Amino acid sequence: MQIEIGTKVALEFAGLDERVGSILVGMSPESYLILYAPLSQGAKKKAKRKNVVTGRYVFQGTVFGFKSQILDHIMYPASLLFLSFPPKVEVLELRREPRVPCLFPGRVNVGAVSAGGLVTDMSPSGCRLEVKMSTATVDDSIFSPGLRVQLEFYAVEEKNSYSVYCGVVNSFCEDGTLSVGLRFDDVHKHFKKIITGYVNTLAAELA
Repeated sequence: MQIEIGTKVALEFAGLDERVGSILVGMSPESYLILYAPLSQGAKKKAKRKNVVTGRYVFQGTVFGFKSQILDHIMYPASLLFLSFPPKVEVLELRREPRVPCLFPGRVNVGAVSAGGLVTDMSPSGCRLEVKMSTATVDDSIFSPGLRVQLEFYAVEEKNSYSVYCGVVNSFCEDGTLSVGLRFDDVHKHFKKIITGYVNTLAAELA
């Protein structure tokens, strides 16, 4: 199982519509996983021993998924969920191109609505923008897949600024942070050439 302590894991309980955010805080290979998982009242009712839960997480740009049995759930001193070690882990998405981490100040504009944050990773075809909802005046529900937005960001210095149009691929809110996946429009050919060179160079250095 390719996973590290501190990895965020999205959990789905059978019969529950909401997705529960959790963090891997411990594990014993081939035995069990320990997740810090603050549960809603509905989730607590589903967190019974032997119930099955589905987990999804990202490791090095690839999305993995697994099914596991609940071993136990404790509330004190923290809300911890003990899961059986997954017998099988599946690759749900394999990236076709390199994606590298970054921290570029950015802003996404939707008509008269604007939200500032950080571009946290980038590939030749898209990026992810994270917005702290405590400082935002935007409703996170507007970022539905397919929405057309304008992304503005700069790298290192403000003179290295870019403005491109994108489509929202996905979005989710976790721990007070809105995460928006964006895909660059194909018309930005010069921009894509610059970003492809940057991503490929950094990916080679990180390999």
